[in-house]
Amino acid sequence: MYRKIAVLFVCLLVCGLVLTACGIEKKDSAKVRDMDYTVLQPEEVPDELKEVIEEKKEGDFKVTYTYGGYLYIARGFGMQETGGYSIQVKKLYLASNAVYFEAELTGPGKDEKPKEAVSYPYIVIKTEAVDENVVFE
Repeated sequence: MYRKIAVLFVCLLVCGLVLTACGIEKKDSAKVRDMDYTVLQPEEVPDELKEVIEEKKEGDFKVTYTYGGYLYIARGFGMQETGGYSIQVKKLYLASNAVYFEAELTGPGKDEKPKEAVSYPYIVIKTEAVDENVVFE
């Protein structure tokens, strides 16, 4: 009887040690530094990225593209019933585990008479290429 209990105890102890050796990666979004960026006009966007945007523009999209030492971040807000929308970059910073990006869509003002045509607002920014994933917030 003691032998069975001892074997069970040793098995549980080994399992406990193995499981504690496995850890969960901690999300560390603490800012290391802000990143400089340029908002691109449609004609400045690389052709390959333009094609992806064209395919995805009707829905909400988040795309990254690296080319020529630069990181391009595109954020689209899908089809809107009218024009007059603007997009503002709220955050772009490098953390120890990723690049964090946030953009906000702002609708036409109350006093504004928006164009009665469907629009597909999106923004593309260009920044330095870094070896980290991009987290869209």
